[in-house]
Parts: sequence; structure tokens; C-alpha cells
Amino acid sequence: MRHLPICLALVFVLGSASVSPAEESQAANVRRSGTWFIEETQNFSICWPAGYRVQGDLAATFEQMREKLCATWLPKHEVSAWQPKCHIVIHARFEGYAKEVGPGARQTTGSSLLDFDQGRITLRRIDIRGDRADWLSEAFAHELTHVVLAERFIDTPIPHWADEGMAIQADPVAKRQLHGRDLHSAIAAGGEFRLAELLTLDRYPHPSRMGTFYGQSASIVEFLTQIGTREQLVAFVEQATAAGYDKALRDVYAIAGVGSFEQKWRQHLRTGQGRTTISKRETAAQPDSQSLATADPAVATSDVYKPPSRRGAVLFVAPKNTGPGVGRLARDFL
Repeated sequence: MRHLPICLALVFVLGSASVSPAEESQAANVRRSGTWFIEETQNFSICWPAGYRVQGDLAATFEQMREKLCATWLPKHEVSAWQPKCHIVIHARFEGYAKEVGPGARQTTGSSLLDFDQGRITLRRIDIRGDRADWLSEAFAHELTHVVLAERFIDTPIPHWADEGMAIQADPVAKRQLHGRDLHSAIAAGGEFRLAELLTLDRYPHPSRMGTFYGQSASIVEFLTQIGTREQLVAFVEQATAAGYDKALRDVYAIAGVGSFEQKWRQHLRTGQGRTTISKRETAAQPDSQSLATADPAVATSDVYKPPSRRGAVLFVAPKNTGPGVGRLARDFL
């Protein structure tokens, strides 16, 4: 069984918190389970605690974002309705989120979890810090990108640089510029990765190098999407995992190998083309508004879950930009 980012089936803890009639009737397809509300869509099971004020149509927003991300990264890949659905768990309080995400949670806004078994995805889950007003724009699209990309990498894990580099493209431009700043700071200090190392990382680097890892991964993805299409990039990553990077570079981009690729990428940076820019296409999967839900601090709710075991799972979390190399990613083997 292979584990990566996911949504687990939830066992809700029953509680006695009271809910107003207005909350009970906020949507015809919303049901109550203990102290939690659950809204089902074709691809999502959205969960939030009583007392958490949902504003706008989260269900429609999530489905639209999924559709846009599939069109962005998997335009020729038929993505059927997700079974199992992806559970979106919006935690009203940090404590509940931290219990699910584990160490490093304080520096994050969202996390995604995926489980694979016998050629299929058996678990999709995204946990969100609902106490952060900007969670929709700052974390959700990033985490949903991981879940969407998993459709093309069920049998073979997607390389870390590609998974994170592509997910960062869904982040707000200001956040991406901070990643670019981290990269340029690392280059100035001689601390960047050689591409032969970065492309073949089988685990995340030391926390002190996470800022560099994020910035460099995003830069490589931006470079490859400038010299080719996003579909070409996904095809390149698939071929590289199967036949190696040198052959994939020759076949997809007519680049001789990793050494030549690194030279072209560095030239791309030196000419100033590697600066993060924003375009209509790049922001296609970002939400129109920053947030559609807010937490009511006056209402005490339970954020306790008993999901299936995550032992051996790789947990990815959307980083909170806190400065060069700080709090970019927390990764735990639980």
C-alpha cells in the first residue's frame, strides 16, 4: 500500500452543542452529525463544526476549482467523479487542526492526504484551518492541486519537486513572489540545489532548506511551462519517473540531458525571465474571493476526529510564508 497526501472517512464525535434553526436550514443538502454539519457534492464531502459561519456557496466553489484544476493540468485525461469523495474538513480552531496534522501545524493553513492501494486512490482528504480568514486563497487551491495531480500518478509517486512546484502555481502571486525571494537568496549564498539532486529527491530536505526547495521547484515548473505546455510538463514528469530524466528531456523538450537543462534554467534566471509574474492562465484555479467562511470564536465546538490510521503516511501541508526558509513545509511520517 502506498501513502501520500488524503481525505479519510470520518467518524464524528457526537456532542451536545446547540445550533440555531437558521444553521439547521442553511442548505437542503446539508445534514447534521453530532456537532458537525456535512454537505455532500458529487466529488466532496464538506464538513464544518456547529458555530462556524459558512458564507456563500462552498460546494459550488470547490467543484468549480476542481474542474479548473483538472482542465489546467489534465486536459487530455478523463477524470471521473471521485470515489471515494474528498473529505474537506474545516477546523474552527487551531487545536482541532493540529490534532489531525501533527507537528508543524502552527506554521500551516492547510494539509492534504492521499492513500493508494492496488492501483486506485482509496483516500482523499484536505484539512483546513478555518480560523484563518484567507484559507481559501492561501491554502485550499494548493492542496486541491495535489489531489487532482494524483489522478495521473497512481501507480508511481509524483516527484516531490513537481508536486509542490505545480501546486504553488495555484497560490496567490504575492505568496509565489516570496518563494522566488527565497530562491534568489539561496542562489546568492550558493545554497541552491543542483538539479540532478533536486529532481531525484526521494524525501523532503532538511527544514533549513525547505524555503529553497519550494522556491526552486516553483521556478523549474514556471520555466518548463514557458518553454512548453502544462500537459507537456505532466507528460515529462510521467516519462521521467519511468525512463529517467535524460530521456524524458530529450523526448519532450529536445534538451540533451539534466546538465543542459540546468544551464538553460540558470540562463533563464540570469536574464530576468525567472521572476514570478502573474497571468490570466496562472490564476485560473484561484478563488474569486479570499474566504467564504469564518469562525465564530464565541461558540465552543469539538474538533476531535478518529480517522483511519495514518501510520506510514506522507503528510503535505500548505506553508505559511514567514520568511526565507522558515515554515514552508512540515512533513511527518505518522
